[in-house]
Amino acid sequence: MALHARLRDAFELEAQGHERRGVRYSWLRLATFLGGVVLIASAVSERSLLWAVLGSLSFVAFFGTVAAHSRTVADQLRANCRRDIHVRHLARLGMGWTRFESRGETLLPRDHAYAWDIDLIGQASLFQRIDVTHTLDGARTLVEWLGRATDLPTASARQFAVQELRDLVEWRQELEAAAGPKHQHEKLDPSGVEALAKVPSLFAAQPWLLWFARIMPPITLGVFVAGSLGLLPPAAWILAAVVQALVLVLVGGAVGHTLDVVAAKAPALEAYKDMLLLLERAPLESPLLRELQERVAFGAVPPSAHLARLAFWVGLAELRHNFLFHVVINSLTLWDLHVLHGVERFVHDVGQRANEWFRALAELEALAALATLAHLDPDAIMPELADEHAALVAIAIAHPLLSSTERVPNDVSLRGPGTALVVTGSNMAGKSTLLRAVGQNIALALAGGPVIARRMVVPRVRLRASMRADDSLEAGSSYFHAELSKLKRVIEDAEESPPVFFLLDELLRGTNARARHVGAKAVLLHLLERRGTGLCATHDVELAALGQTEPGMIENVHFTDVISDGEMRFDYKLRAGIVRTSNALRLLAMAGVDVPLHEREALEGVSVRPSDQTALGEPSE
Repeated sequence: MALHARLRDAFELEAQGHERRGVRYSWLRLATFLGGVVLIASAVSERSLLWAVLGSLSFVAFFGTVAAHSRTVADQLRANCRRDIHVRHLARLGMGWTRFESRGETLLPRDHAYAWDIDLIGQASLFQRIDVTHTLDGARTLVEWLGRATDLPTASARQFAVQELRDLVEWRQELEAAAGPKHQHEKLDPSGVEALAKVPSLFAAQPWLLWFARIMPPITLGVFVAGSLGLLPPAAWILAAVVQALVLVLVGGAVGHTLDVVAAKAPALEAYKDMLLLLERAPLESPLLRELQERVAFGAVPPSAHLARLAFWVGLAELRHNFLFHVVINSLTLWDLHVLHGVERFVHDVGQRANEWFRALAELEALAALATLAHLDPDAIMPELADEHAALVAIAIAHPLLSSTERVPNDVSLRGPGTALVVTGSNMAGKSTLLRAVGQNIALALAGGPVIARRMVVPRVRLRASMRADDSLEAGSSYFHAELSKLKRVIEDAEESPPVFFLLDELLRGTNARARHVGAKAVLLHLLERRGTGLCATHDVELAALGQTEPGMIENVHFTDVISDGEMRFDYKLRAGIVRTSNALRLLAMAGVDVPLHEREALEGVSVRPSDQTALGEPSE
């Protein structure tokens, strides 16, 4: 935290300094311009060579001041961008990250096997906390990694890369800053550049056009000069200009289509160029990061130089947005044809290789996002990855979205495929939070990222969850039917390998108690018989009784609450065995619902002390 606070303050001071210089340059611009006007006017009125020279020097100073002011504004923008990066990092240390706009909600379907259930994406999600990507491909790559486990060698290679990037704080800052000032509220999209490789080449189809573009403007200029000297009719150059205009009309559709593909991507090109430059020059050591550098290597000319060349031509294409100026200049110089030729030369030299550059940058951004969590969270470690036969071991595992001062770690261990923990407990005691903590950490581990634990061994599994189900009147779907649809997928996936790791929260809650118990028991045993492993949270104490009938497969653990000084408290600590109390009726009593004391005691199996009755909604004597 101290590092990011120091860097935030340093860049804020730098931005303020640039702002003050910018104000001074603004006044200097005004002074030199007005001075130049006055001096030139005096030179004309008094026919003074001295005033003319001084006026010219004043205008030279004016243009120099304009250039200096532009550089100062750019420097202020860069300082503000870097300051904001560290402001966001500080927000990630608390809960301020829940206000970030990037949530990844459109990057995975609603029926994903677990992402929505365990808060990988969406509001207050893992993606929202760690996303430092500024490209659309980078965000997609991060979500893809979290949403689909990779093989163990790939995950292990990512771990080494994440560990290296974790300590390169300022380099990761520069990677973000390379893209930050170039866009406002949306991710950078390279689709315009990628589409270029698929656009037919106009000059390849009509080779004469290049010679026409090179020769015809000088001819038109020569005819104009000859007409001015009386060697040709004065209007002869108009005929040459008309010929140029007709050719432009003939090929204008093809020219316009190609230039339209890339015209809107100039800021993205500058950003990608700066990001590639960072990757090309970085002294990286981990094998995966070195591989990314090799993937963007491209002969003697680096990719950043190729993109700079394309950005130059795309910048010249911006003339098309000034209609009157464009019509005149384009008609006389065949401007668009020269720009198109420059763009097509880029496509000829690079082809579809640029797509590989963008994919490499996307992977780099995804690795930087995982490294951000590894750097910011004091409890983050790299897990041990094991094959599918290994047991899950999590010592002091905690939820990645809770701050280090609020989270309560717990130990969770499973003996391997075909085993499960049945988690019982009071309402609001922490059952669902535990399941999501385990799920998010497994997703992080199998993506090659860090986990929030003291030690964690993660086997190669396929994560599956049924924790949320939404009924839909529009789709004609009841809550029970929606949950069955999710369970059906978990059950079907259990037939494949590697085994599933399931997270089940209150199975079949949309039906009656007896059917729920019988159905939940059948689902749980079905998954265990197919080497599935996982956690099942439930209020059904009868389901927890499977720990006695299937002692080798099922172990019971629970959360509970404690009544202290008339108040219900939770310590969120996981305990062995089945919960023996329920707080549902006590919560109703606290909400003002009249629940007879003897009925509460009969259900909960405990006696409520008279001193606690007022807090529980009963009148005191």
